[in-house]
Amino acid sequence: MAIGRECSDPISGDSCGNINRVIRKLDMTDFACFLAVGESGSFRKAAVKTGLGQSAVSRRIQKLEDLAGVSLFERHRTGATLTPAGWAFAEHARSLVCNLQEAIDCAHNAGTGQHGQLGLGIIASLSQGPIRDVIAEFFAKHPNVEFRFVEGERSELVTMLSHRRLDVVIASGEFASEHGDSLVISEERIHAAMPEQHKLSSRSKLSWGDLYGEHFLVSADEPGPEIHEYIIRRLADLGRRPCVTRYRICREGLMNLIGLGLGVGLVAEHWCGVSYPSVVFRPVGYHKERVPFSVVWRPENDNPALRRFVSLARVHAKKAAAFPSAASQRPDPSP
Repeated sequence: MAIGRECSDPISGDSCGNINRVIRKLDMTDFACFLAVGESGSFRKAAVKTGLGQSAVSRRIQKLEDLAGVSLFERHRTGATLTPAGWAFAEHARSLVCNLQEAIDCAHNAGTGQHGQLGLGIIASLSQGPIRDVIAEFFAKHPNVEFRFVEGERSELVTMLSHRRLDVVIASGEFASEHGDSLVISEERIHAAMPEQHKLSSRSKLSWGDLYGEHFLVSADEPGPEIHEYIIRRLADLGRRPCVTRYRICREGLMNLIGLGLGVGLVAEHWCGVSYPSVVFRPVGYHKERVPFSVVWRPENDNPALRRFVSLARVHAKKAAAFPSAASQRPDPSP
């Protein structure tokens, strides 16, 4: 209990107050001088190493000895050697300096995006394309940044973004300005996913008219509803409402149903990097008919890792805009 009272009142002359007064009298140069003398065994050599005058080094060592109440060095004509007290002090002084440097390095790395966390909400595949390329390159350049990936409904992810539970959201379409700053990272063709035995699977590309009368399968979860609306917009003008069935299963499960011959589906180009049993992908519509995929973030978010991610995304967005057909020239992953 006595110790607790001592440390609770740093102004009344107790041990904690003494420590505070000692700290106010010291700076890191004092410890640097002490370590330099200890390592070189000479005040003169320590002065050269630290860039201070020999008398300044001597005064700093004397200050440490006065505060400790013991001699830290034995002075002699050929130099200086540590006393037993000096040896004990050296161990802790070196640890203090190393810990301070480590703290500075950690703060610097966190402040420059070398360390930290990055929360990504995503409604997209990472099998190929600019989105995958950005994440892969960022991770290669910043391996100490921890990624936190979240999939969910679009509105849920945007809400998490607004409340700083996520740093960035990646999804199809373009985001309204109230959601934050945004960037179109790629514009991709739509592909039809169909059974490999389908009558249209031998075609290298399809028109929307070719899909007239097909039974479409979509997921009840994101991005299923958006795909549903896209199918309606493209095929309703042909005079007949398309047949669309929603299943409350994941996209992988949906692809397995397509492979079993239960229907066809639509996917963005970056999904074509994934192979599924008995499923092939074929581009649909005009070559210039593309769906944008965007990155959105809050401008007030000062996470350095986010800033580096956005900078890298801008580079890849320019590359994708300059070579829009690069992804479509990748090998067909169909079995």
